[in-house]
Amino acid sequence: METQKRPHTGRGDRRAEILRALRAETTATAAELAEALGIHPNTVRFHLGVLESNGDVIREQVPARRPGRPELRFRIVARPSAARPDLLARILLERVASAADPDSEAEDAGRQWGTGEGTGAGGAGDAAVDGLIDTLESTGFAPVRAEDDVIDLHNCPLREFLSTHGHLVCSIHRGLMAGYLDAAQSPSTVDSLEPFSTASSCRTRLRRRTNADKP
Repeated sequence: METQKRPHTGRGDRRAEILRALRAETTATAAELAEALGIHPNTVRFHLGVLESNGDVIREQVPARRPGRPELRFRIVARPSAARPDLLARILLERVASAADPDSEAEDAGRQWGTGEGTGAGGAGDAAVDGLIDTLESTGFAPVRAEDDVIDLHNCPLREFLSTHGHLVCSIHRGLMAGYLDAAQSPSTVDSLEPFSTASSCRTRLRRRTNADKP
């Protein structure tokens, strides 16, 4: 009987799962998250510790539902929104759309931002893809590493602009990922970005670099 290959689950994937579970439940204990995700509570506690250090989650002691010590619950940190991010994004996209080569201009803009995120990032080399996934998660893409060379993006932070500037939005995202991997000196680079490969996600395919690639 052929054994079905299980999806790759890296550090970034696991933390992304925990963050999504917390968003769904508002608050949860490590034990509740472990049960919901089907993983060991100690694994959840480890990743919660990293997320807490990064400022992504906060712990709270609340009265226990049963007699005993207070419960230790976790929730996502509410971050203040930047002033009118929709307006800033619209200005950027309209400026890019007026360029002589809009797609290249959009990809360059994304690459510049991705390079800044990848420079000096904690993950480099083979670990850079995990670092990229962490960055995509914190930016709102809800990424899942389906395979070693496949990242599915289940949310688009610029979704409201897809109807008017869809191809430019994809170019920005492709440049962001390529710029990050270049700056982190990853042996992998972006091969393709497939918009809406499913009804609810886009698919990024990675490939190993060749001598022809110039990060």
